[in-house]
Amino acid sequence: MDDTSGRLVALMGRFAKHTGLSISTVSRHATGSGDTVARLQRGGTMTIKRFDRAVRFLSDNWPDSIAWPADIPRPPSPRRASKRRRPNRRTD
Repeated sequence: MDDTSGRLVALMGRFAKHTGLSISTVSRHATGSGDTVARLQRGGTMTIKRFDRAVRFLSDNWPDSIAWPADIPRPPSPRRASKRRRPNRRTD
């Protein structure tokens, strides 16, 4: 398993542990296939599109009670972006 796959597997595992979901359920929600993690652990591959979708799903649904791993870049999230305060605009 390469470093990128390993990071994704670790990220899904951490998400599963803290949400109480099985790894196959997390995999199914994140990638559309419940066996993605097992396939990656056996040395399988995935497309960049599927990898990006998985990381986006995890980021958008990441529990607030745990920190996102520092060694994995976190994509911007509409959920997190909506929490940012927007400056007031003058309408003169």
